[in-house]
Amino acid sequence: MKISKTQFINDIKVGDTVDSFFIISEKQVKKKKNGEDYCTVLLQDREGMLEGVIWTEVFLKTGSFLEGDLVETKGVVREYKGKKQIVINMIKKIEKDGCENLSDFIKTTDKNIDNMFEEMLGFIDSVENSYLKKLLNNFIEDKDFVKGYRSSTAAVRYHHAYQGGLLEHTLNVVKICSMLAGIYDNLNRDLLIAGAMLHDIGKIKEYSSGITLKATNSGRLLGHIAIGYGWVREKIGQIGGFPEDLSDRLLHIILSHHGYYEFGSPRRPKILEAFVVYHADHLDGDIGGFNAILENTSDDSEWSDYARNFDRRVFVKKLNSREESNNKKAGKNIKGHIKEKDSSEEDSGQAGLF
Repeated sequence: MKISKTQFINDIKVGDTVDSFFIISEKQVKKKKNGEDYCTVLLQDREGMLEGVIWTEVFLKTGSFLEGDLVETKGVVREYKGKKQIVINMIKKIEKDGCENLSDFIKTTDKNIDNMFEEMLGFIDSVENSYLKKLLNNFIEDKDFVKGYRSSTAAVRYHHAYQGGLLEHTLNVVKICSMLAGIYDNLNRDLLIAGAMLHDIGKIKEYSSGITLKATNSGRLLGHIAIGYGWVREKIGQIGGFPEDLSDRLLHIILSHHGYYEFGSPRRPKILEAFVVYHADHLDGDIGGFNAILENTSDDSEWSDYARNFDRRVFVKKLNSREESNNKKAGKNIKGHIKEKDSSEEDSGQAGLF
């Protein structure tokens, strides 16, 4: 059977009839109160995820399918608990051999992975501390590490949940930290950059980034913070004379980068660099999560569906560009409110900020 996908998740709205192909990301067989079986699934394509339910009458007539399978799916989309859900009336496993383009079903970063990785190497070159530079280079010389670092997801849902998402997210955190190191001169830039680059490396082993994104057994049992801590400590042990105080501070950044115990952090930040990595990580995660909501919300919507990661609906209506244009025509721009700098004034290093 030749497969060509034309209907994608971002195009699907409440009330639409669905007749398309998806990958089964998750499958759970559940029981009603009367003991009858029904099934919930999480359908996946390159644009994201869509929840589905197969009620008993249809489920009993449905053939076998597993997580990771390609399926043909028909049904109608409804709103359930503030989210889109497809009520499936037909689902059938399809052999992947007939698929023209499997990338239609795998979400990947829209950034260039080679360019991002080269930029990350540039940050390593900028580190001056010989021990930290050696540590970072030891990771980069590990081919298995590099493969995972470039291709892994940063999450299964919510933010940067796609192949290459870990590298994209980590580079963003490194950039934020580098910028802040240029503002606050009491930050140790080398320690900050190293902590930012390594804070989430445990996710390489926490998640499986194949056709579907899933938590591994190690990920479920240990979590990426413990995995990353152990990995970095192992690499530090391979470097003779690595200063104990420097090691403790770097490992502390990894252990505390979730900020609070209730967020799964074994330690709360207790050094300035750890505070910065926590906030940079949280900031980029929230922005990534908000962008994911925008991707899954129609252009004519004002409000999103309920977003579990923010515990609220968020306002997604675009700013009226015509109003912006009118404001500029009316002279309501920043130049009209700025006092011209006297030529005799000495440059304080803040030119262009005010």
